[in-house]
Amino acid sequence: MSHASDQVVRGSYFWADVLRFIAASLVVMEHSRDLLFLTVAEAGKLSLTWKAFYFLTGFGSEAVIVFFVLSGYWITSAITRRIDRQAFWRDYLIDRLSRLLIVVVPVLILGGLLDLASIRLIGSHYADGASGALTVQQPVSASLSLSTFLGNLVFLQKLVVPTFGSNGPLWSLAFEFWYYIWFPSLLLLLTRRRFSIGLLSLALGALSLGLVEGFGVWLMGSALFYLDRRFTQSTTPRSGGTGWKQTPALFVSLVLLGAALVASRLSVPIAGSSLVLGGAFSLFFWVLLRLDPGQLRPAAPFARYGAGSSFSLYALHFPVILALASLIAPGRRTMPDFARLLQWGGLVLAAIALAWLFSRLTEARTPQLRDWARRCFPG
Repeated sequence: MSHASDQVVRGSYFWADVLRFIAASLVVMEHSRDLLFLTVAEAGKLSLTWKAFYFLTGFGSEAVIVFFVLSGYWITSAITRRIDRQAFWRDYLIDRLSRLLIVVVPVLILGGLLDLASIRLIGSHYADGASGALTVQQPVSASLSLSTFLGNLVFLQKLVVPTFGSNGPLWSLAFEFWYYIWFPSLLLLLTRRRFSIGLLSLALGALSLGLVEGFGVWLMGSALFYLDRRFTQSTTPRSGGTGWKQTPALFVSLVLLGAALVASRLSVPIAGSSLVLGGAFSLFFWVLLRLDPGQLRPAAPFARYGAGSSFSLYALHFPVILALASLIAPGRRTMPDFARLLQWGGLVLAAIALAWLFSRLTEARTPQLRDWARRCFPG
């Protein structure tokens, strides 16, 4: 969701965009490491430095929780502004589908072509599932069918069909889409006594406990929006820039978030664990919203990337790094060393750069697609 007009007033939105860049980058870092390096268990004895590297590059799953909370906040804001409009569902679906499909459709096509190149031109052991990488455990060719493509196009991946090709991270986009349908449907029912056909999609929750648990995390971001709106309406707005002087609350929330992150890495994942992390991040984001710290110029490029390209980076990165890893290290994961570390850094930077270019051709054109859709489907 775009919030550029608010960023002048609220520095916290600037930092939310920085967090989006960090979260997307952490996903890329973990996946790139998995393709190039042996796991900790396989590597055996490691130095403290390499143990720290493995630990710090292992927060990809946690980063998705950050996306869910932020999404809940922004989407609830969009819904609340227009829910009483006569053409609510038309306008809302045009906005959401334009935002998603302008990235998802070319990602599916380009990702499929990259996967085919990895299979047929490079002959990668990654693509045939024989490398031992945790991110590619089955032959990629098995999920390059037309039915899987169409299933991903209507956001049924990991619910009815596999994710398309090698692009496992696309699972969270399906979850997000159904949250976009579930929340306004439930809100209309509970607050306006209006039935929406979208309520029928709640049945999908029976197919995946993770889908339901993720919605709980998403609703934390939604609750933050209502809480933030209530406090903002009852207090004098700040111009931003004073929040850094009020560091105790920020420090405490960061400590709690750090503890939750460490616990998530050191403990065995159990049902409901994502709710704990989601709660810790929601507390941190709430403090950030209340303190509203000012923008810092050195962080501005990361905020711009987070606002305009983080979605593309998340959605596109895996088939990109798989193809590149197939070229530089075809199916051979190794013990960590400096040369392989440079290759890892190259994969991460290449994914970030290519996703930025991709976003200029896709995400940046979302307003034009929305305008076209509104002309095609007038209210």
